[in-house]
Amino acid sequence: MKVDLIAIDLDDTLLRADLTISARNKGALARAAAAGIRVVLASGRNLHSMRAYAEELGLVGPGDYMICSNGAEIIQSASGRVLDERRLDPSFCREISREIEARGFPWQIYEEGLIHVSEPNPWALEDSRLTGQPSILVEDREAFFALGLIKFVVPGEPARLSRLVAELSAAFGERAIVLTSKPYFLEVLPPGADKGSALERLAAMLGLTLGTAMAVGDAMNDLGMVRAAGFGCAPANAIPEVRAAARYISALTNEEDAVADLVDRVALGIYSA
Repeated sequence: MKVDLIAIDLDDTLLRADLTISARNKGALARAAAAGIRVVLASGRNLHSMRAYAEELGLVGPGDYMICSNGAEIIQSASGRVLDERRLDPSFCREISREIEARGFPWQIYEEGLIHVSEPNPWALEDSRLTGQPSILVEDREAFFALGLIKFVVPGEPARLSRLVAELSAAFGERAIVLTSKPYFLEVLPPGADKGSALERLAAMLGLTLGTAMAVGDAMNDLGMVRAAGFGCAPANAIPEVRAAARYISALTNEEDAVADLVDRVALGIYSA
């Protein structure tokens, strides 16, 4: 069975620590595209912080798509048109914000290329560095929540967030997905807004099956798509849960071009070092 689609996480998978894509990774993805394989970026980032990477890789044609916001959005790359979207209800947004703040955490929202924060915090500055999006304070919460939101991000110390995942999961039940996208970022998302579900929906739109999809990721928010894809893959730096779910694991990390290694070996059948 051959690979028809490759879904690739950005941070700590395709991107190096300096947030760049190596020449070797670019070359492997170009070879995959030339072989007729669809290449899809799948990230917790939103369109505004993903677009430059899609352009760098040449993935902005009319047949190119991105899975954004951890699967809450499927976007047509060339036009920026949202083909599929999941949002949190306005009343639930109010509840989520109260539950987060009651536990002593700030929260942040990504809209229109900005990071909207409940209070100034050093994590928002780090997020601005990672995504290139400036942060501003939310002043009118009622107006801000009125149309519903894609997701909440909760920044904090990893040890505290690991406990918060369990607490918020219990509080929200099946009304939301609670996971970590980085050790210091927790996310609250609508049901169905995970990369695995989004990959399944996109594959159906394209007339493909998950059995011929390859997914590469490293973190908890990648676990769904690594499990769902017929060719689930992980770099050497992936967390243990993702490595356990992966069918193929590279001996290389994201700093050592793990994506190129996996694409060449798994999707293209080229055995590389």
